[in-house]
Amino acid sequence: MGIGCFAIFSIPFYVIGIGILGQGLWEARRSARAASWPAASGTIKSIEVREDRNNEGATYSVHVQYAYTVEGVSYEGSRLAFGYGGSNNRRVHEEIGDKLRDAKSVAVHYDPSKPSESCLSFGVHRTIQFTLVFAITWLMFLLGFTACVLLWDHSDSVLLENLSIH
Repeated sequence: MGIGCFAIFSIPFYVIGIGILGQGLWEARRSARAASWPAASGTIKSIEVREDRNNEGATYSVHVQYAYTVEGVSYEGSRLAFGYGGSNNRRVHEEIGDKLRDAKSVAVHYDPSKPSESCLSFGVHRTIQFTLVFAITWLMFLLGFTACVLLWDHSDSVLLENLSIH
């Protein structure tokens, strides 16, 4: 396979890796920014740990609805955290659900320039960490694979230069 064919073949994989990395960085930035947002007292309207099953197993995630008021205006939200996603670890999501279920009130962090944008938690949490590690691993593998292909495609000048013939 020539370098041109390899480039055509590999570019979509680089685009996917860069896209996943960009998404992870974007969610990390949004979630970190929410740490500096003001907080309003809110109430949990509903909380559920959902189980989604397919032929590969089950995925669990917390689905929450909450209400809060900012400067006399009522809002409703459903975002646990920016970048939050489910996983196959039921215990992790049950712990979150239990903590929210037991709450009499909850701190709702809202964007002061757009109070309808809100979340209950923030920071570079496990879902974002996983996304970033996956993307970096994906791209490092591709870089290593690309280096192998480029090395394999070149002649071995070291061997040729060091051959002594009589």
